[in-house]
Amino acid sequence: MSETVKTVKIPTKSRFSYTPKNEEEETHLEVLESLLNDKRRGDWSLVAEIVGIKAMSAKQAFFRVFQKHHFEVVAALKQVIDKRKELLMK
Repeated sequence: MSETVKTVKIPTKSRFSYTPKNEEEETHLEVLESLLNDKRRGDWSLVAEIVGIKAMSAKQAFFRVFQKHHFEVVAALKQVIDKRKELLMK
C-alpha cells in the first residue's frame, strides 16, 4: 500500500491581532513569537503581578499589539523568562 502524503500546506493564523507594516514591526512580531515559545505555565500570573493587572488581562494585552499595557507586559514576560533561564543555569 502506498503512503498518504499531504501536499497542501494550510497556513496557520497568527495569534496576534496586528499585521506589520514595516520591518521594525515584523521584528517585533518575531520577538513576540519567540517569547511565546519560551513561555511556560504560570508565567501569565507572574507577569500580572509585576504589571499590576489580572492574568487574563496580561495575556490579552500581550496578544493585542500596540494596545494598552502591551509593552509593559512584553517587558515583564521577558524579565520572567530571563530570570527562569538564569536560575536554571546555576
